[in-house]
Amino acid sequence: MSNYIFKKSTGFTDVLISLILLSAILDGVAVVKNYQQYELLMSAKNGVDVKMDEAGSLLVHLFLINVTQLGFNIVLGILFLMWVYRMCRNAHCVEAGKPTASPVWAAGVYLIPVLNMWKPYLIMKEIYEAFRQRPSDSKVLPFWWSAWVLSNVVGCFTSYYMSRAETLDELLVASRWGIALDASLVILNIAAALMVYVVNEASVEWHEVTQYKDLGVYWELV
Repeated sequence: MSNYIFKKSTGFTDVLISLILLSAILDGVAVVKNYQQYELLMSAKNGVDVKMDEAGSLLVHLFLINVTQLGFNIVLGILFLMWVYRMCRNAHCVEAGKPTASPVWAAGVYLIPVLNMWKPYLIMKEIYEAFRQRPSDSKVLPFWWSAWVLSNVVGCFTSYYMSRAETLDELLVASRWGIALDASLVILNIAAALMVYVVNEASVEWHEVTQYKDLGVYWELV
């Protein structure tokens, strides 16, 4: 018997999805502002006079957006790990095919460098399969994890070029990578919202089926 008690997390999941989509919008705004910065740099390279007021205002906007992104991502990251913990805990209520990872490990592995490039996906796949009671046929999970890996790779390149940007040409390269990073984060957030929805729906379906079976009612999960 499982030591865990199933707890529906639909309300928490709805809040999490809403915040993830808000993060995607914020990253989209960052794409626009970074592109405006890139255009100013290109104008400067081409010898066009750049208004200092315009450039200064843009820098302030970018700074505020970056600070907001950082704070928002910290809060969102904590809530996401709480959700992962809840889903894994609920998956341990499944008698057949429960995940091999504990809820604490399922959430904590995201914080371990290198290992977090593949292990969280395998654990989430196990959670989903536990609820579905069959091998995963979801295309959303691979999409979500591909977006995660892509954003991490782009983020590494962005950090590298931004830390070394001194000349105008180097600033242009760094700016392009900054645009690519924010664009990849938009994709990641959309994929994450889909993944959270799909896994939560699987958990709700499993719980409903289990309740019907406990009442002696025949119910087939399709």
